[in-house]
Amino acid sequence: MRSICLCFFILAMQPVPGFAQQAGFAQQGRNSYDLWLVRSQTITADLIKDSADLTPSERALLWARLAQRWWRDDPEKARSWLLKPIEIVEAIPNKENPDERRHRLSLVRLLLNIVAPIDQKLSARLVDILTQEAEQEAQTDRAADTDGLIEAAISLVDKNPQRAAELGALALRVGRPTQITALIFRLREKDPRLADTLFVQTLAALRQSLDRELLNSLTQVAFPPSTQPGAHITPPDDLRTELLKLDIVYLQANPINAENRNSICISVISFITPILAEFDRLLPQQAGNVRQSINQCQSLSPLAQQLVDDSLRDQPLNTVDDLLKAADDAKDSKVRTVYQYRAAALAKQQNDFDRALKILDSMSTESREFMGGSWEAYRWDWAATSALRHLKSGDVHGMRLIINAVPPDLQPFAKIAFVDRLPADRNKDTDPTLEFISGARTGLRPSSVSDADPSWYFALLRLTIKYQPTEATAVLKEAVASLNHADEAEAKKSSYDDRTWFDGSEVFSASLLEMDEYAVKEAISSISSAATRVQVRLELLRVCLERLRSSKPAQPKTSMIKGRP
Repeated sequence: MRSICLCFFILAMQPVPGFAQQAGFAQQGRNSYDLWLVRSQTITADLIKDSADLTPSERALLWARLAQRWWRDDPEKARSWLLKPIEIVEAIPNKENPDERRHRLSLVRLLLNIVAPIDQKLSARLVDILTQEAEQEAQTDRAADTDGLIEAAISLVDKNPQRAAELGALALRVGRPTQITALIFRLREKDPRLADTLFVQTLAALRQSLDRELLNSLTQVAFPPSTQPGAHITPPDDLRTELLKLDIVYLQANPINAENRNSICISVISFITPILAEFDRLLPQQAGNVRQSINQCQSLSPLAQQLVDDSLRDQPLNTVDDLLKAADDAKDSKVRTVYQYRAAALAKQQNDFDRALKILDSMSTESREFMGGSWEAYRWDWAATSALRHLKSGDVHGMRLIINAVPPDLQPFAKIAFVDRLPADRNKDTDPTLEFISGARTGLRPSSVSDADPSWYFALLRLTIKYQPTEATAVLKEAVASLNHADEAEAKKSSYDDRTWFDGSEVFSASLLEMDEYAVKEAISSISSAATRVQVRLELLRVCLERLRSSKPAQPKTSMIKGRP
């Protein structure tokens, strides 16, 4: 018995490997946590210093952004920051002139998008400002406020769809929200019942106003183009029929004559003509009257004639060859361009990217200019997807032909998009990742686009961090230089708008700081515009806080943010 007890005593005195290992991991986790906490606090302190160089409106937005970043980790401090800008916009200055008022309400809308997802009570205070002052505003300003409410509602759909629907209904009472379409679409994905309720509320608003823009918006919800993502998610036919009845009421209230022909025909052509088949299906007894209105608008312009012709065809143009033949037969260059684009888009939808690219390349210079920059965007985007499909099928030669055929000034964008879409598993012998990253970097250097839109450099930086980390700090410096050139070339258009050249979403990673923290801080400090520098630091703070949370030690009970602003 004594021997058994002695054995237990000896065993008890031995170190337990598992426990010691866990203790080591805990200490390692604590060290990591402390490191990322210090980094987060340091960046926060730098942001507070930057605030001295901002305009009052930009400074108010900074407090809100800081609160947004720290909300999960130090809600007490974050809330104190969030109260600052809210109290600023609630205080109406004496003898506030129209421009000052417009700027203040614009700031309210920006703050609402930040506050709505994190604190309902504080967001309600901002909503009250917009709704209480709406009656005093001009129609254009009121439209901006309603769209601000809709944007806040959209940000809440995933977290609180009921509140999102309530904000949508409030926007309808305040004005005519042109972005109601996006909200109803998002709600339908989350809660079809709420989407239908908001649809009905929008119909009720339309019965009162017969607002043309709102009719157009609701038509996009009820009858979305087949090429639109989520086009199969539509309201039930009884609600769609009610909308068609309102279209009939609109036509009856606005009979086409010589004085109003242009304005009314714009409505007829934009949102009534494309859904003529739906009148035949759901309101056949009224379809004849609709056709009569459409016929009155046929000669308004060649593009109008094209839409009318398409709606009246017995056989729709639903193949690539049909659309290309219609393009060849068209005498007007703009009409020809529309048919060519529709043919290319249909080929792309059918996953025939090579043919889609061939159609794009066949367009004339005049057609490309008429597309207003869309041609260039489709050209590099579709090329990247097509090249990737060739690579996945083992056709490396075809991949290179596709990329090399992209116009030289667009090749950097195609290469960046291609690398960004590469799967994790690929053949090392045929992997062009490093080659394309290097080529994109070389192509961006002399490019006017890199100075006009520095976000491309940050897209390249994200890929460089992932695949070529030794070059990351050099690319960061080039990105900052591009930012500075852009800010020098075009001053900010408004002091109260938080738009910057930097689109930081998912650009930085914690590994960039780990590789060369000093170089990163030095590069960011060299950004000449205080507003842009703040935007970059806010993104870096987000990254640091994410790594802080992943360290997973017990959170301190006291404030984590040192110092006072």
